[in-house]
Amino acid sequence: MSIRLYGWKVLIILALWSAAAGARGDFAAGVAAYKRGDYTAAMARFEPLASVGDARAQFALGLLYDNGEGVVADPARAAEWYRLAAEQGYAKAQYNLALMIEHGRAGPPEQARTWFGRAALRGNADAVARLHRYAEGDDRAAQLQLGRMYYLGRGVGRSARDAFGWFQRAASAGDEAAAFALGVLYEQGEGVAASAAEAARWYAAAASSGHREAQYNLARLHRLGRGVARDVAEARRLYEAAADAGLVRAELTLAMLYESGQRWPHDVALARRWYERAALHGSASAQVNLAYLHAEGIGTDVDLIEACALLSVAAEQGLAPARENRALLCDGLDAGALAAVDARAARYRRPAGEPAAPGDPVAQLSARD
Repeated sequence: MSIRLYGWKVLIILALWSAAAGARGDFAAGVAAYKRGDYTAAMARFEPLASVGDARAQFALGLLYDNGEGVVADPARAAEWYRLAAEQGYAKAQYNLALMIEHGRAGPPEQARTWFGRAALRGNADAVARLHRYAEGDDRAAQLQLGRMYYLGRGVGRSARDAFGWFQRAASAGDEAAAFALGVLYEQGEGVAASAAEAARWYAAAASSGHREAQYNLARLHRLGRGVARDVAEARRLYEAAADAGLVRAELTLAMLYESGQRWPHDVALARRWYERAALHGSASAQVNLAYLHAEGIGTDVDLIEACALLSVAAEQGLAPARENRALLCDGLDAGALAAVDARAARYRRPAGEPAAPGDPVAQLSARD
């Protein structure tokens, strides 16, 4: 039976390879026909591929309808095919669609910069040039995107200095995400001389508009007395604001600070409350730390079922200490207890397919303490 199944797998793989090879051949034949000016033959090759989602063929059909080659020029049909390919991430289609929109031939004019931006992220040089033109015209969204692109090296070569320049222009015009990014660059000394005071100033500008990563970073500076006077009350206010805005890292940090009591009020009850919030929001680290409190009876009664439930969910997220501690603590439980563990664990599991809350792209490289 296993040999027969393996044979079927081979047949399926061969069939898929054959279909892919056929598609490549049809597309190449379409390109050859186009180059020799036989647009009717080119369209006959491209249409079947485009109808099953081939982005290259969709783009090619867009060109034919856009230029009126082999068909009567039809901007609406051209835009339709470009859009289908663009939505699959095909940079040339994104660029051409943006040009059509910019010239008033397809869609609201404000969408042009969006599609130029998407093509730029994929390294399309013409799109990068267009995005620069928008940014030079004081388009804050374009300035912010270019700053992120240069900072992360996406679509362009990484340049902290160029990133700083674009973030500074956008932040000076009131963009809170750009203000946060400037704070990161000043704190880390990237593209500009390091300055904790300037970092705090720009974090404060972003934090006042509700930017949660800026609130978190500014809280850290107040807690440590970097660039601002040490102020535990202000740090706590900012951490709580970030946590209330959905930043799970702020919940975890508050819990750890209250548990450790290092240059921070020691309060096990508050630590447990913040660990529980973070654990319910999917933090594996919070789940492990809360499990420890339940297992040892710190600030609560000993509850091995709850501890094992938390360790189980954290282990499912791939946290090695959770797997190791679960084995030590829970492997000897009987069937009834394990069923109770699984029932409790359901409370902490993130629903299947539920995405984590998005964060600022620059925050991933932000300083941590």
